Formats: sequence, structure tokens, C-alpha cells
Amino acid sequence: MGKLTLVSPSTPHNFMSDKNDSNYVSVGSWMGMMFITAIPIIGWIMILVWAFAGQNESRKNYYRAILAWILVFMALIVGLILVGGLHGNWPAIQKHIHDWTHKT
Repeated sequence: MGKLTLVSPSTPHNFMSDKNDSNYVSVGSWMGMMFITAIPIIGWIMILVWAFAGQNESRKNYYRAILAWILVFMALIVGLILVGGLHGNWPAIQKHIHDWTHKT
């Protein structure tokens, strides 16, 4: 039977701060990207660009997840509008939303 030997690397590798890794994104880069996405029209465009372009898989996956959440919330809103509209309650729903958003 063969002998099993464990070999440890000569230098420990910290995967969270490997700047040579193509998927590494620094804290400053994340902060910059979040700032840009907060800018109204430019943010939407950059979310699409970062979700589908570039070599950094970590960044692409993050922005794809943001797009997925946007789609989920849009589907919920459309569903609520359709359910309210189909039951003839749309004017009552609009009044409730107006009263809720315009409290004095």
C-alpha cells in the first residue's frame, strides 16, 4: 500500500487579497462602482455594462445578481398591479398609495 504524505505550501496564500488574481476587486474599487451606480441614468447603464462586459467574474456576477433582484421586484410590482386591476380595486389601491405617500 502507498504512503500518504501531506505537503503544505511554502508560503501561506491569502485568497482574499491576492492582487494578482483576475477576480480581485479592492475595497476602493467596490466603493467607486457603488458610487457610480447611485448616479441616476449613468448607474443603470453601468450596471448593464459591468454585468455583461469585462474579464472580472466576481464583478459580473455581483451586477448580474443586482439585475436579477431588479427583475424580481419589477415582476412583483406588475403582479400587484394586475391583481388589483383585475379585481376592480385599482382606484382604491391608488387612493391608499396616495394617502400613504402624502401624509400631512
